[in-house]
Amino acid sequence: MKSILPLKPAKAVLYFVFAYWIITILGVLLTMAFAIIFHPPSPEELGVTASKAPAYLMTLPYHPLLNLVWLPFAWLYLRGFAIEIRKSEALRLGIFWAFICVVLDLISWVLIPHPWAMTFKEFYVDYQPWITMIYLIIFASPILITGFSRRELTGMRI
Repeated sequence: MKSILPLKPAKAVLYFVFAYWIITILGVLLTMAFAIIFHPPSPEELGVTASKAPAYLMTLPYHPLLNLVWLPFAWLYLRGFAIEIRKSEALRLGIFWAFICVVLDLISWVLIPHPWAMTFKEFYVDYQPWITMIYLIIFASPILITGFSRRELTGMRI
């Protein structure tokens, strides 16, 4: 039976952790920057949760762009694989990363209470279309990197 896990799961998880933390930190910093630059009312002033804060809501269209960070991590992971298996490995990696992200997001942003936590509806309904775009970017990043691999394009005529 063929495994659906990446061939190097420890390396895949390591790059996942790096990318996830970088994107999370960038998202928080972006929200803070919008709050400083545009001076919207704070969630406390409005009596709403952090997920309804104007500074956060202004950043939503940029969240998919922040997730382009997955691209270099996909390249770092896939660069050591032979061309013959790179495409199948990219598909496994994309599925693996997307699955881990969905589970981790549910646990860390919905189930564990903290000041930035959201309800299930806020995260999976109100955060549309951004969350779907984010998950698609995570899934597609390894596949896109494989498609644009320099070694695979050298024989192509455009």
